[in-house]
Amino acid sequence: MEYLGFKSTNDPLFQADKTMMRLKDKAGDSREVEYYEAIDIFAQNAEEANSMAFVSSWGEANPGGGKDRIKLFIERSKNNVIKSKDALKTVMDILDLKP
Repeated sequence: MEYLGFKSTNDPLFQADKTMMRLKDKAGDSREVEYYEAIDIFAQNAEEANSMAFVSSWGEANPGGGKDRIKLFIERSKNNVIKSKDALKTVMDILDLKP
């Protein structure tokens, strides 16, 4: 949750999708569609990763839960984080930003 900016307003990626929307004019017309798609992919996957991380914390306590359920939710969250990272990289490339 902290990795994607959901834990604190001080996290570097806190409300990153809103920041990306404010920078949309810098994307240029030629890559505008790609830019908006990357923002959507980032936001969707970041939200899903956050949800899966939260659910994993209750995986063992839920009926039918167990360590295998925790692992499943953590793996899903990890996959969403990777997709968010890739989308963020696309946004950075379009805006010509360096990490």
